[in-house]
Amino acid sequence: MASAYSEEVVHPPVVERLRTAIRQRPVADEDLSSIQVRLKTDGEKIVAFSPFSGNGLLYDYDYYFPPNARQTDLYLTIGREMVEAVMGGLSSNCVTFGAAETGKTHTLFGDPNEYGLIHDTVRELFARLEQQADSHEFVVTMRYWDMNKDGVSDNLVEDPEETSLNLAISRGTEPLRHSVFRDGFGRLYLSNLREVDITNFDDFEEYLNKGNEVRIRCGNSRMARWHGFVQLSVTTTDKAKGERCVLRNLTFVHMKGTDRVGEKGFSGDALRENSGINVSVTLLCAGVIHSLEYRDKRRDRVRTKEQLHDLIAKSESFFMECRFSQMMSQLVCGHEVSFVVGCIDPLSYSTTIGTLESLQLFRQLRCACLPVVTPSEKGRLLRKLRLLEGTFGGAEVLASVYNETSGRPRTEEEEALLELYGQIEGWQSQGNRQVEAERHEEELKQRSRARLTKDGSASTKENAPGTCATHGDRKKIYLNAAKTATYEGQWADGLFDGFGEHIQANYKYRGEFRRGKREGEGSLFIRKGDKDPYNRVYEGEWLNGMRDGRGTQWCASGEVYEGEFACDKRHGNGRLYCTNGDVVEGSFAEGLNDGWAVLRQENGDWFEGYWSRGMREGPGVWHYTKRRQCYRGEWSKNNPVMGTVEDDEEKVDNTCSGFIPRVSVLAYEKLLAKERDKLNERRRREYAAEGREWVDPVNGQTHKVAEPGVQSVSGLDVE
Repeated sequence: MASAYSEEVVHPPVVERLRTAIRQRPVADEDLSSIQVRLKTDGEKIVAFSPFSGNGLLYDYDYYFPPNARQTDLYLTIGREMVEAVMGGLSSNCVTFGAAETGKTHTLFGDPNEYGLIHDTVRELFARLEQQADSHEFVVTMRYWDMNKDGVSDNLVEDPEETSLNLAISRGTEPLRHSVFRDGFGRLYLSNLREVDITNFDDFEEYLNKGNEVRIRCGNSRMARWHGFVQLSVTTTDKAKGERCVLRNLTFVHMKGTDRVGEKGFSGDALRENSGINVSVTLLCAGVIHSLEYRDKRRDRVRTKEQLHDLIAKSESFFMECRFSQMMSQLVCGHEVSFVVGCIDPLSYSTTIGTLESLQLFRQLRCACLPVVTPSEKGRLLRKLRLLEGTFGGAEVLASVYNETSGRPRTEEEEALLELYGQIEGWQSQGNRQVEAERHEEELKQRSRARLTKDGSASTKENAPGTCATHGDRKKIYLNAAKTATYEGQWADGLFDGFGEHIQANYKYRGEFRRGKREGEGSLFIRKGDKDPYNRVYEGEWLNGMRDGRGTQWCASGEVYEGEFACDKRHGNGRLYCTNGDVVEGSFAEGLNDGWAVLRQENGDWFEGYWSRGMREGPGVWHYTKRRQCYRGEWSKNNPVMGTVEDDEEKVDNTCSGFIPRVSVLAYEKLLAKERDKLNERRRREYAAEGREWVDPVNGQTHKVAEPGVQSVSGLDVE
């Protein structure tokens, strides 16, 4: 997942390069005569003099902390800038660099009389996060570890066995269990380290103290010093939108200085461990040199910040010689706001000049810091919701789903939409429907077990040796050589019996069986092809392998039927939801409306009357809601063929439509009755041609074929 930048989310500071600081260690009065180097600031330069020379070496610097500087001075400059960078959405780090015994530990961790840079900076960070608590949610985690070239030791793990394991790893006696890899944002990450949640500065200080204790204990058991890393990962989310979160790290690196291991007479494991610090520092500086050379050759190709960001990422390959330099490349290459504090001791000319030379290298590294903005959990759900909403075809359809105005049974897609919407709004926990379905399925299984046991079924028998179990509960088995048909569930006497799932080609049935056939409650799913998802097409009761009883059917056309079935067809009372928004509720036969039913249209108009074979046939009334009028009469093949238009009784004015004058023809009811008789005669002939009988829905009288010369039941001549 690539990082993204948005002015609406973060406002990062502009950082052009790494910043370097020089901190000079105080000298005791008794050591003043032993000073080998003096520092003097000259504008934006600092000059290093030998006590016996009038000429000095000139260096660039960003911050200079003389011997009388206090811990607070570092916090007010470097610490606050680190916090500003983090609050602006960028990762930031501080690396202490220099020879042994130059004050690196004191700079970061302080002493009993004053806090170190780590404490003051983290306290300021939590204070700033608390100030934004009304508008932003934040999560902070902490990791604390040591490294020595390729060795890694987790300081938040107190198990002595873990400590000894880390020591063995450093000596190469066991494979490394910690590895450096890139996360989804291209950042280097050290695996298998304990990560703890911290909510305030007190939590942080507690874990830091515990980590220091482990670090000291492990250090005493080792033969060499290791570099230390304290890292906080900060994630903030805007409460107003909550769709995206900003990720960044705040890291402090306590580098150890090189040592003259040869002069001290180390050999064997002691020599190897102690030389690890020297090697790791050398590889880090070599990586900086080669990275600068690589970038300088391609400097003319860089036009934008993004191009520089990519160039920096490619230059990280020169730091891959050991795990320590790999991790340091993420910190100093230029993707984070970095501060390198060089600690120097005036009593040593060579180590002071070496530190200043290294700082000159670091200072040349240009930066291209981009915030890491990623969808939050809510944001991922919202994105998924919008993609799902796009499949529903418009705001009106969505409104009907969310407001449940349609009244029809929901499709699987609509259920998923509401489930997702409920997760985002917090009023519906994830998987509620699935949990309910699993509970109901378990009830069906228990019911089947009880029935089979009561009936004395073979479900209680044991299998013959070497035979496949065909009774009881079974995991999925393949029913054909092509493995396209499977069954998983309950058996009895070699047949599907009880609750199970049967898949065959592009059909899937999950529900109850009886003697090998679908019977009881169950759902049928169909898919178009092997790679397509299954879609639910029926959920309800079954009998003898067919839909029979109450159920719900989802059609490919978009129609939904909820009601009674018989012999696999809609039969009995039911409700049909049409794709155009119309709803038909009433009697069905052979899959079609037949008998009394009510049609309600989306615009508010509605019809109540008789149907035959899915069409309006017989007497009925069409109500025009907006016009406050109705048509009352006879229908044939969905069309009105005779009747009258009337005003509704509650109509009081002409605002919706003009009043209809009363019918003035005398005895118009008799005329309509004669016309109705003619219509019934015509229906009788049409039905007779189809081998059926027309039954008058008003009086239930059956109209049979009349003999020639004999009058019909209406009293009119057949001719």
